[in-house]
Amino acid sequence: MKILVVQAQPDPASFSAAIETAFARGAEAAGHSVDTLNLPNEGFSPRFGQPDIDRYHGKAPVPDDVRDHQARVDAADVLTLIFPIYWWSFPAILKGWIDRVFINGWAFRFEEGKIVGAMRDIPVYLLGIGGGSDDGYTKHGYYTAFDTQVTTGIFKFCGARRVYTRLLLDAESGARYRDVHLETVEQLGRSIN
Repeated sequence: MKILVVQAQPDPASFSAAIETAFARGAEAAGHSVDTLNLPNEGFSPRFGQPDIDRYHGKAPVPDDVRDHQARVDAADVLTLIFPIYWWSFPAILKGWIDRVFINGWAFRFEEGKIVGAMRDIPVYLLGIGGGSDDGYTKHGYYTAFDTQVTTGIFKFCGARRVYTRLLLDAESGARYRDVHLETVEQLGRSIN
């Protein structure tokens, strides 16, 4: 299988990069190929600009960079997003990628006055890296908020039904947590079928 990893962290020394490496190592050991799309390093602009607005209103074609990213998702059997959690959400570049790439006519469409998910149902893995603790995320309702906003509000809305979320927390609390997370995501990569 071909796995597309969308990475939202440019620093090759970051824990996000280590998570990406461990996940890819596991997936490749299981015989899968991994295509990594590092949004900052590839110069992707998250800005929803006039060409995107014109496309939304049917006045212009899909911008070239958006079409290229849609083609990479279309070519994948599995989509994996790896991202640090900033202010209880995605980094702006990843949110902008979703805003620009998951557009009407590709990720969803209007049929008889209703919105219908148009994205094919491929497995989506969301690997979020956070410095907070499980207790804090539970206390403040982040798990429910993330499920509502991201799992349901983006991916299920667009037609993906197999969305798996793994929040890798306490990432700034020392090697013990990091080592467990690295092993977890490597095993996750191995287990994709």
